[in-house]
Amino acid sequence: MNLFSVDPELEKDSYLIADMELSKLYVKNDKDNPWFVLVPRKSRAVELMDLTHEEQCMLMEEVTIVSEFLKRYYQPTKINIGALGNIVRQLHIHVIARFENDQAWPQALWGTTPEVFFEQVELENIKSNFQEFIE
Repeated sequence: MNLFSVDPELEKDSYLIADMELSKLYVKNDKDNPWFVLVPRKSRAVELMDLTHEEQCMLMEEVTIVSEFLKRYYQPTKINIGALGNIVRQLHIHVIARFENDQAWPQALWGTTPEVFFEQVELENIKSNFQEFIE
């Protein structure tokens, strides 16, 4: 039996926020850059096309929910959405709030090192705020 698990590379600098209908939702441990990662619970999924049409639609609904959460709580200049996989091949979607004054603007945040990490209470607050948002 092939049970689902999240690639350890995704988990090492992230905090689990929620189990959504299709995906596990993580927040990157980067206080300066609101950055969420959706990981569909589908073993061996590498590309979007590895999901059924229904799962693809569900994933886009989850991306929209996370985007709306970011918009409401952080008021970003732009929300970036990406499905890269050069290092971690497991299908995962980045949903990132960007600001004109963030450390990398207008370049990508990939490869930048967080300068400020969350305190545990802050992570719990994000989790709580997200749970309230989706209820």
